[in-house]
Amino acid sequence: MMLNQRVSAAKKIASDLHLAEDAIDEAMIRIAQLAATLPTARRETNMSAIVGQEAMAKVAHALAAAGDVRQLLTDAHLALTVTQKEVGLGTRMFGAGVKPAAAKLVDEGSNDRSGAGAPTFAKAG
Repeated sequence: MMLNQRVSAAKKIASDLHLAEDAIDEAMIRIAQLAATLPTARRETNMSAIVGQEAMAKVAHALAAAGDVRQLLTDAHLALTVTQKEVGLGTRMFGAGVKPAAAKLVDEGSNDRSGAGAPTFAKAG
């Protein structure tokens, strides 16, 4: 596969990955807001703690499950950094975002030395 095709594919993957990461973050925010609203509403209406307990437990479980999904996505993100090296894209960055402090901007390991202006990928690790 030509370098341009690999770069194009990598950009699409990075874009879709970032959209998925943003979506799960948004879902977690919404679930957490609901988790706060339920006991607040119960207290404001002076209901027993028993009222709505099953629903509250389900919402808490949904938030934990969303956290598991987020972990899987971040695991996939890290696995894709390995894949990009395997396909000869080295350590290039595809997409915006602040990387964690442990990530270092590096140029080493890239099979593509085609020139300036190419984005650099923050290597996880």
